[in-house]
Amino acid sequence: MRFALYKGQGQYGSLRLHIDQLAQALTGLGHDVRILDLMAPDANEPIRAAIADPPDAFFGISGVGSDIRLGDRSAYDHLGKPYASLYVDHPTYHLQRLSNPIAKHLVFFLDRTHVQFMTAWARRGAFAHLGFLPPGANELPDPVDLSDEAYARRDIGVLFTGTYRGAAPTPWTEWPQGPAPTIMAGVAERMAADARLPLMDALKSALHALGGELTAEYLQSLAPILHAGQAFAEAYHRDRLLQTLGKAGVPIDVRGHGWEPLAERYPSFRYGGVGSFEETLGLLRRTKVVLNINNGFLAGGHERVFTAMCAGAAVFSDSTKYYADAFKEGRELETFAWPKMDEAPAKLAALAADEPRAAGIARAGAKKATAEHRWTDRAAKLVKAIRQA
Repeated sequence: MRFALYKGQGQYGSLRLHIDQLAQALTGLGHDVRILDLMAPDANEPIRAAIADPPDAFFGISGVGSDIRLGDRSAYDHLGKPYASLYVDHPTYHLQRLSNPIAKHLVFFLDRTHVQFMTAWARRGAFAHLGFLPPGANELPDPVDLSDEAYARRDIGVLFTGTYRGAAPTPWTEWPQGPAPTIMAGVAERMAADARLPLMDALKSALHALGGELTAEYLQSLAPILHAGQAFAEAYHRDRLLQTLGKAGVPIDVRGHGWEPLAERYPSFRYGGVGSFEETLGLLRRTKVVLNINNGFLAGGHERVFTAMCAGAAVFSDSTKYYADAFKEGRELETFAWPKMDEAPAKLAALAADEPRAAGIARAGAKKATAEHRWTDRAAKLVKAIRQA
């Protein structure tokens, strides 16, 4: 098959690297791939060339390229070609792109609760395919030495890469009076109390407490503001865990935006600057244990987990239903449960201190991830769905 992959903007360059590595995976499977870089100075010319000589399918991360039109129709409908996308955040952040009318529109999400939300929100038949697909591991080309000797030479004990968002935002406190602020406050309260609660379930519970019921029509009217509740929950739990780790004095090397205030407060957080995702790939090969905090995912997976595993680092993460199914707890990765979040500092410190055990988890995780969680595996599933559509 012939593919055109849109390469857009992305924080730390991670989404751009996704496209590069997906392109390599598709090429390795025998497909023809061209990348349409929307950040290039002459971005329009490759798009015009792709429309003039269309591939079998177009693909973008989080809906990039989904809004391209020819006249009053989607360019993909005009060409009779499918457009596919993997959304790496909760769909409430991308409702405008998800609303683009495309006849052969395939959408994938990295969390099964996101698929459930879309099933309730989208009109029947809106998508040619709606399914679950985590991202693959991003990797450097040279092989990783998984020996105990090589693991012992790694010079970063615990690494976390990602943005520190600060205190959780509550924008509904400044909204005009009406039912929306009350509903959103109820959603936030429930998601703060239970980190395992999906947005839809929190919304249903909040409405029920007010004597209401979540109908299809009500979901459509509330959908444009639901990202506020999701963003609150993501920031709240990340802040709570990091504050707990900082107070416990767990040594962690950190990279990303927004870390200055937290690094100043907690000396155990060693801040190394913003960095980029490509730089992170090198750091991971020097790291013994990688801390992962899922971005509000409950039944899905973050690329940081697969990438760290393939780089030969042991992973310590909050648990999800997907990790429980995909990996052997305590053998291929170590997790903590949000209801017992206060135990996370001791568990992380114990793993970092027990080098033989951490090395064994790193080795087992690397073997599992390289066998089942690389971009080649995701590319094969993507191709299968596109062919069926």
